[in-house]
Amino acid sequence: MFNNSKKSLWIQITCICIFIVAPFLLIPQHHLAGPFIAGINLMLLKNLVANTLLVLFFYFSYYILIPAFYSKKYARFILYFLISGFLTLAPSFLIESSIGKPPPNMQGSNNETFSNNHDRLQFEPDDDDFGPDGHRKNGDRHWEDDIFLFISVFIISIVINLQARIKQTEKEKLAAELAYLKSQINPHFLFNTLNNIYSLALKKSDDTANAIVKLSGMMRYNITDAQSEFIEIEKEIAYISSYIELQKIRIGETAKVNFTIDGLEHNHQIAPLLLIFFIENAFKYGVNPEIESFIQIAIGITNNTLELKVSNKIVPVSIVENSNTGTGIANVIRRLDLLYSGKYQLQISHTETDYTVTLLITIK
Repeated sequence: MFNNSKKSLWIQITCICIFIVAPFLLIPQHHLAGPFIAGINLMLLKNLVANTLLVLFFYFSYYILIPAFYSKKYARFILYFLISGFLTLAPSFLIESSIGKPPPNMQGSNNETFSNNHDRLQFEPDDDDFGPDGHRKNGDRHWEDDIFLFISVFIISIVINLQARIKQTEKEKLAAELAYLKSQINPHFLFNTLNNIYSLALKKSDDTANAIVKLSGMMRYNITDAQSEFIEIEKEIAYISSYIELQKIRIGETAKVNFTIDGLEHNHQIAPLLLIFFIENAFKYGVNPEIESFIQIAIGITNNTLELKVSNKIVPVSIVENSNTGTGIANVIRRLDLLYSGKYQLQISHTETDYTVTLLITIK
């Protein structure tokens, strides 16, 4: 609940002000004429003090009392509760007890009231304060109401604190799940790429050094930038470009690869390692040294919508590693649901010869 956003801060300030000034709006009209002392309406003063102390108690309960209870510091919790309860309720009790009671040197007098002069003492309560049965009229706020409000504020602080804890727990679970899903992406990439670089080194290929540099940049991205929830789209595309270049080195002239980028003039952010799965699949299932094949990859941004389109020819392939395409797709869809719920469209279509993936995401 209590985050650092300006919106949250202003909402809290507004609610506090409304609660504190409520006595000006809700106090019964017949109390506005008395009782007074030194020009101050005692009932109004009592309500203002009580409401201000209740606000302070709310924050004390939220940040100190309830955390002490969750930390199983029960003795401290009980002590703090009793002390805070006394400090919150005692001032309003004292003010209320003085209402309608003349000072000792005036007891036994004719109980005159000093009307129409708020600079003098006026202690006698209005007859309008009482009903025919001698009880206080409805609408007046007295010590019973203060106790009720005290308990209500305590319960509200518990409920809001509990909601905040539940929200924080869900956020932590979401972060843990996203981290797990992210860690499952591309489990064989490093192993396969190192094998490819090893093969290049044996051949003393001029591409060996370039491949090592690109792999180094990709690993740096995985370890640092990709740990963020969102990353600049330029960095994600640079990662994808390095991956495609490494794959081109590996497959040579086996397949024609066409990679286009459009619309990166604005700064946008995207969840890292979200697009690479579909590109990996194209190289995994769309390349066969014995069959002419193609892979087309297009990334474009229009306004705040990113479009990824990946097409490849369906060719028979022999994959040594365990196939995890089904799990991988479920992984990506789960991440999309968690990060872009209601803000993405994923379409996967295939014919007997071609396989196409189109992904539209509304990005920041």
